[in-house]
Amino acid sequence: MLEKLRRIFLTKYHINILTTSGTGGMEAAAVNFCAPGDNVLFINQGRFGARWGAICRAHGINAAELQIEYGRSASTDDLKNVNLENIAAVLFTHTETSTATLTDLKKLAAYVKQHSDALVIVDAITSIGAVEFRMDDWKIDAAISASQKGLMTQPGIAVIAYNDTARNKAENNNMNRFFFDLRKEFVSMTESGLPVWTPAVGLFYGIDKACDIILTEGIENRWNKTAKMAEYFRKFVTKNGLGLFSLSPSDSLTAVTFPDRIKSSDIIKAMRENYGIQIANGQAELKDKIARVSHMGDLEIEDIREFSDLFLKEVNKLKVYQY
Repeated sequence: MLEKLRRIFLTKYHINILTTSGTGGMEAAAVNFCAPGDNVLFINQGRFGARWGAICRAHGINAAELQIEYGRSASTDDLKNVNLENIAAVLFTHTETSTATLTDLKKLAAYVKQHSDALVIVDAITSIGAVEFRMDDWKIDAAISASQKGLMTQPGIAVIAYNDTARNKAENNNMNRFFFDLRKEFVSMTESGLPVWTPAVGLFYGIDKACDIILTEGIENRWNKTAKMAEYFRKFVTKNGLGLFSLSPSDSLTAVTFPDRIKSSDIIKAMRENYGIQIANGQAELKDKIARVSHMGDLEIEDIREFSDLFLKEVNKLKVYQY
C-alpha cells in the first residue's frame, strides 16, 4: 500500500498512514517539521489555510500570516512582499476547499526554494488523487492527504509523505510529541512494516483498493477526468446564469454563487431531500452564499451531467418561489 501511495503522491520518499483526520495529519506535520520558536509563514486563502496558523500557534510556533482575499489564489507577487530570510517553513493549502480555489503550487514552491531554505509543507487533502500533484518534481518537503477526498474512502485516515530534509528536521526537533511522533512511525514501519498505534484496519483495506482503482486508471488519466467533470460543471452553471466564487477554481470542487435572495442552504436541502444528493454549504462568512460541489472520487462525467440538470431544476424552482 505504501508503494502504491508513493506512485500517487509521485514521491520516492517516506509515507506514514495515520489513523486520524486530515487535521490530525496537518498537526503531525506541524509538530514534526516545525520546532518551538520557529518562524513559519502560512498562506490564508480560506478556512483551511487559516487552520495552519491555529495549529502552529497551539504548539508555540511563531506563525506569520499571509492573508489572501478569499476566492483569490496567492501568487509570487504576494510572496515578494514577505521576508523569507528567517522562515523555517512555508505552509500551503493546495486546494482551499472552503472557497474551491487552487494554488499554483509548482510556481510558489519554486519561489520559496529559490529565496530561502524553508521547508515547503502542503495541505494536499483535496488534491491527491484528484488534481495534478508532483511532490518530488515540485520540491515539496511534506504533504498531507486524507482518505475521504480524492482517495475516495470513508473518513478516518490521514496520509503524510515527507522527504529526507523534513525527516532530518523531525529527528532533530525538540518539539514535544507523542501520538503524532513520526520518529516512532519511521522506526516501526522500517522494523516491522506496521504503524505504531492501533490502525483502522478496515480503512486500510479501503485505501488499498482505492489505490488499485486509481493506478489502474492511471494517475494522469484521473487528473484529466476530474478536470473534464469540473470544466463541464463550471460551464453549465455560468451558461445558466449562476456564478463561480473562485477566481482560480480547483478541479476538485466548484463553489457556486446564486442570484440575490437565494440561500445555498435551500438548494442543499432540496438536493438532499429530493434526490439523496449531498453538497456542502459555505463556511463562516460564506455560509448561505455559496454551495460547494465535489468532482473528486468515484464519479464519472455522466454523474456530473445528471447532477447538473437536477441542480438547475431546483435553482429554478427557488427563483420562482423567491420572485
